[in-house]
Amino acid sequence: MNAADIAVEICIASAEEALRFSGFVRDFLARNGFPFVMIHNAPDLSGDRRKVVFEDAVVGRKFATEWRRDRLAACGA
Repeated sequence: MNAADIAVEICIASAEEALRFSGFVRDFLARNGFPFVMIHNAPDLSGDRRKVVFEDAVVGRKFATEWRRDRLAACGA
C-alpha cells in the first residue's frame, strides 16, 4: 500500500467551510475510535488545501466518502 491509498486531499472554499471541516474531523475521529491521522496545510493559489492522512486506508476512504456527503449536504445537493 502506498501513501496515495491513505491520503485524502481537501480543498477548503471558504472560512465557513474551514470551520465545518474542523468540526467534521473532530466528529469523525470520535465516531471511529480516534484513529491516527495527520493533517497537513498546503495553501496554494486556488484556495486553502488540506491533506488528510490516515494510517489505515479503509478509514481514509471512509473519511473521504463521508466528507463528500457532508459537503454536498451543506451545498443543498
